[in-house]
Amino acid sequence: MTAGAAHAGPRSGLGAADAPAGVVFDLDGTLVDSWALHLRCLRRSLHAVGLPEPSAARLAAAQRPTDTQTLAALVPPDLLDEAALGYDRELRRLLAEEPTDRLAMPGAREAVAALRAAGLVLGICTGRSRAHARALLDAVGVPVGLTVAREDAAHPKPAADGLLLALRRLGLARGRALYIGDSPADSRQGAAAGVTTLLLRPGDGPPADGTLRSLHDLPALLRKAGP
Repeated sequence: MTAGAAHAGPRSGLGAADAPAGVVFDLDGTLVDSWALHLRCLRRSLHAVGLPEPSAARLAAAQRPTDTQTLAALVPPDLLDEAALGYDRELRRLLAEEPTDRLAMPGAREAVAALRAAGLVLGICTGRSRAHARALLDAVGVPVGLTVAREDAAHPKPAADGLLLALRRLGLARGRALYIGDSPADSRQGAAAGVTTLLLRPGDGPPADGTLRSLHDLPALLRKAGP
């Protein structure tokens, strides 16, 4: 969940030898288009503790691999718990009161359905809290089980802990898994875990090395990598 530019993953493409048995997805910016929602929650969390509204630049600069780390970059330690409650209240209010049909990333539902039909094992590894990740998944209706949340990993991304735990829980060998993320931290996490990684980078033209323009393209890419 960052606004930064991507770096290529440990391997730049998929060939027949790389045909995965399963895919692990990051959540924010990969399956869920939550950036605008996240910014609104951050602003509300600062308002809840009496701090001035931050600029867009400050919010972007404060982004960290987990939700609690991001809040800690914005508020003093003695206000962190109260700010987290403000974030939680605003997220739940927005998900309950506003339309959520556009929260799924383009192609997310279709790609997940196609991968499931092809027999691939699917999971999610996120720096979100378990409660917030489940709330977002319920809102978007993308049928992928939450495998690893922020509370499950001893060290957050870009450390390999969370992704390796996801592979163990899904029964996937690292050489038969593909990790899909959207940020430099995701790329570094994939490299640390030794897992082929693609970063979702929407845009026009052919994708750069190690990137994926749209989740719509993922099923065809995996079919090409098949035996």
